Amino acid sequence: MLKSSKRMVMTVGDSRVGKSTVMKLLLELYQIQGKRLKVYDHDNRDRLLAYKDLVCIEKIDFFNKQTDRMFIDLVAADIDIILVDMPGQHIDKICQYIVESELLEALAEYGWKLTFLQPISHRTDCIDYLTQIIQTATNNANYVIVKNYHFAPEFREYDEKMQKTLLTIGGTSINLMALHRNHYQAMEKAVKPYSQVCQDLSIILFWRSFIFQWIKNFRNSVINNNLAIKYLGLD
Repeated sequence: MLKSSKRMVMTVGDSRVGKSTVMKLLLELYQIQGKRLKVYDHDNRDRLLAYKDLVCIEKIDFFNKQTDRMFIDLVAADIDIILVDMPGQHIDKICQYIVESELLEALAEYGWKLTFLQPISHRTDCIDYLTQIIQTATNNANYVIVKNYHFAPEFREYDEKMQKTLLTIGGTSINLMALHRNHYQAMEKAVKPYSQVCQDLSIILFWRSFIFQWIKNFRNSVINNNLAIKYLGLD
């Protein structure tokens, strides 16, 4: 059996809630710690293109039986973290895939832990999505919610309807602070890892300073949360 410190982290959630953004922020944290990574990307928009020279990224289609190679990685000795960017929406298909592929059983057999990483907005759909994920995986997985403040200053639906349930099963939440749309667009247009954008002189210093603080705030939200550190394989 492989080391129990190995972890698969799946980003799940609605479309356009920040899944790829959170994944890119995490990629740099893993790089800092020297984690050996493998990334599977279902998205066909090349949102992770800027990181292709830093980490092995493979395209995958979860709905066309292309996932055998992901299971092969469970016995690889040179991988610590498998990051999986699941498709937006399609929650029924995703839960069906988890059950039919016996993913939870395979991970347990080879000593891997599973974490669902879900960015949320203020929409009720996010709560429905999380509910289905929890009903499918129950306590066989860990859960990290990312409150994306780009969408709203508060998360009333989550706080009132879901937070208690999440805490009961040992889940936790971290924060992704809002970033001005112009700053974010400049960052994405640069097609560079986020930390390198902060050194890009083609972007005005005022914007780069906000981007730097945005990255720093996210990292602090993670490293100041012991559960998040554990569930994301950063311990």
